[in-house]
Amino acid sequence: MQAFSKENFISLKYNANEEIGNQYFKQYNCQSVPHLLFVDSKGNEVDRIIGFLPPTEYLIRIEDIAQKRNTLNDYLARYKKGEISADIIAAIAMKYEDRKENDKAIEFYSILIRDYPNPSSEYYKQGKFFLASHEFISGNENALRFYVSNNPDSPFCFDAYRKMVYYYANSEQIEKELSTYSEMLSLFPDDPGALNSYAWRMAEIDTNLEDALEKVRKAVAITADDPDRQAGIIDTEAEVLWKMNRFNEAIETIERSISIDPENQYYKDQKKKFIESKRAESQSV
Repeated sequence: MQAFSKENFISLKYNANEEIGNQYFKQYNCQSVPHLLFVDSKGNEVDRIIGFLPPTEYLIRIEDIAQKRNTLNDYLARYKKGEISADIIAAIAMKYEDRKENDKAIEFYSILIRDYPNPSSEYYKQGKFFLASHEFISGNENALRFYVSNNPDSPFCFDAYRKMVYYYANSEQIEKELSTYSEMLSLFPDDPGALNSYAWRMAEIDTNLEDALEKVRKAVAITADDPDRQAGIIDTEAEVLWKMNRFNEAIETIERSISIDPENQYYKDQKKKFIESKRAESQSV
């Protein structure tokens, strides 16, 4: 998490895995990294940037935030003055969603869906997905499947399945998680993210490892033209092999990740873990 410095902004950079960074991460309901949070001198949030942006778009956002333009408060002020449109309502809803103020996000997404019912609009699709996600978390287990079946061309269909499998994983509903992964992979058989997510999770719960290995190797092949992404997927392949006690193959595989990203300490730690497992096995024989 990082705050930006310009005029009356203070720039501070924190690691969300460390105590103070984690404290702010939770205090401001942050999600994922990188996460740029902008607050005023009193600690009130002005705006935030979640994830990576292209340089030009990033600079425009920074300038807007410095001028307190196109922020939540700016949109709310314009809305209250009568500047009511699908764009303004969607912007307010998304700002609340970013802050995890879900009740307020629901309020404005509901207004958007009710007053501007345009199924081809990206805002409309996002609003429908958010509301379906809320219904799912609130106990309607069919809400996201219903969303997918009624919006097959939506860019949020994959996210719908990812949200379901994460929910079932966190609530330890393994059978439902596995059946949902099966549905997801039938719909997205060539999506490297879906294949990789499934394989890593199978390694975590030590289940379906042969199938996981087949799926992750398919993902590795699909990402051949994107080495940076491929390195992370190769790491999953190595993890699956390690879980299968195929230590030599796991070591050889993680070395491929290291050759792509030699400075990555995580890959080095993975290799050390695999070597130690191999050594422990040889000593127990």
